[in-house]
Amino acid sequence: MPTCRDATELASRAMDERLPLSNRMALRLHLAICENCSRFNRQLQEMRRLFREETAADDDAAGLTPDARQRITSKLQKKLGS
Repeated sequence: MPTCRDATELASRAMDERLPLSNRMALRLHLAICENCSRFNRQLQEMRRLFREETAADDDAAGLTPDARQRITSKLQKKLGS
């Protein structure tokens, strides 16, 4: 059974990747018994929905240049590597 800290990390990771079955089951079990983590997960899902809705409205927007994307990626990799 994951702790609340583990469950929030799993819920966040699940937004970006498909979790292994064991992690998905552990998260579901934890969310079934922990109201705070369940609320956190619902908030993550709502933020995702709102971001998708907002970005869909801006489909004609220019967005970031490939150079800007590369700079951001490099900075993030340096920060995460530290």
